[in-house]
Amino acid sequence: MGDSAQLLALVRAQFLPQASSVRHLSGERDLNFLVDVADSPDRYVLKVSDARENPQALALQNAALDHLAQQAPQLPVQRIHRWCDGAHLLALPGPDGMCFARVLTYLPGLPLHEAPPSAAQRRSIGATLAALDRALQDFAHPPVSNEALMWDLQRTAELQSWLPAIQDAQSRAWGEQVFAHYVQQVPPLLATLPQQFLHNDFNPYNLLVNPADPDQVCGVLDFGDMLHGPRVFDVAVAASYQCHAQGRPRIESLLEFMQGYQHANPLSRAELQLLPLLAAVRCAITLCITERRAQWFPENRAYILRNHAVASAGLRALLSCGLAAAADQLLHTLLPTD
Repeated sequence: MGDSAQLLALVRAQFLPQASSVRHLSGERDLNFLVDVADSPDRYVLKVSDARENPQALALQNAALDHLAQQAPQLPVQRIHRWCDGAHLLALPGPDGMCFARVLTYLPGLPLHEAPPSAAQRRSIGATLAALDRALQDFAHPPVSNEALMWDLQRTAELQSWLPAIQDAQSRAWGEQVFAHYVQQVPPLLATLPQQFLHNDFNPYNLLVNPADPDQVCGVLDFGDMLHGPRVFDVAVAASYQCHAQGRPRIESLLEFMQGYQHANPLSRAELQLLPLLAAVRCAITLCITERRAQWFPENRAYILRNHAVASAGLRALLSCGLAAAADQLLHTLLPTD
């Protein structure tokens, strides 16, 4: 399934006869390939799903991208294309079962994790997520069950058994602390929080910035962890990667990110009060899932652990400041006249 010559023939026959080359790109679950076109600046991404991927989850992602193209064309997200038969998904037999291929536009830009950070950049990240969340507020789609997706704050109680995978004793203790707070405090509040579909993975490897102006986000990638849940969960996921400056814990970075978000899509007082706890839980989830998967798949360890240091810094920043103090800072900064 990963043979470039075979995939190039497939793309030429089923999508674009002018395709000139197919080159492998990195990825965790999907196989990703860059497709170039002869005598054209156009480029595409061919994504071939893992055989374990739920096709209904892929259909959800495609529908969301179609919705964004129609309702918020200014957002820098990929566009989903159709195969020659008019479908978004092309079924392909694989060694482990049926796979599905999709074609999306290629977004140019500098990966965020390679760009110099700044307060203006963090505000741009917040504003971009706010615009995306606003555009998804009216996106309607049948619910999709995705048991394979562990990256879901709503599954925090299930993930408690994964905490022993965290090797650092202090981080593990903090993880146990925030998981316990979540289980005690958050479930009774879920029904009171605004709910919608979420990107759920606004991490530095899924964002692109303008190489000429790295303070500005110019691309949002990978809707593969998309789910339905409380809006504040989407903000918490992104915030968990914005509690540091150049890898060092810094709670002020969270405030800068939230200034960008709050200006474009204000959270309520109740959501803001929960945000530090939810961001800390996401940091702990990142640590326990990535460390456990790195043990299972040592050959892919570097890729799996790519966000580990940032999650560690975020957890240190939030717990060193104190979750209540962090919530007070958010309320004071973002709701000064409340």
